[in-house]
Amino acid sequence: MRKFYLFLLIASAVFVGILYVAPLLAIKGHLQERGEPFVLSLGASQGELFYLGRAREIYDGHYPPVDLHFDKQETTILNAIPSLILALSMFFSDGNTTTAYLIVLSIFPGISLLLFYYLGKKYLFYSSAWALFFAFVAVLTPIAFRILNFNGA
Repeated sequence: MRKFYLFLLIASAVFVGILYVAPLLAIKGHLQERGEPFVLSLGASQGELFYLGRAREIYDGHYPPVDLHFDKQETTILNAIPSLILALSMFFSDGNTTTAYLIVLSIFPGISLLLFYYLGKKYLFYSSAWALFFAFVAVLTPIAFRILNFNGA
């Protein structure tokens, strides 16, 4: 039974990652069929656009990355981990920022599902089924943002 839940948990993480990326891939496929370009819209947060620029700098061999918005190019003191993760995904996508972002977008929801499952199993429910349900609710609905107050409201 333990192996079944482990398999179910890993399959759920992969499934959630696919759910996050599938609409963008469907739009990309539709636009390519019509001969139109696919432009990834980063409307959720402007921080993503900032990290993509820094990730491109790291991919191009400029580490630590510099702040591209100032005349004097000095090293930034900002957190380098998100940019490093995006730069690593750029190595898998041959420098294509759109594909790199889609890779990251498919991996992190699965990781979040695993973390919420662990939280539910260890501290809230002590039941694998309820913990998995809790993880799906946390990842597929905006409830986690509301609870953790990420929206600033």
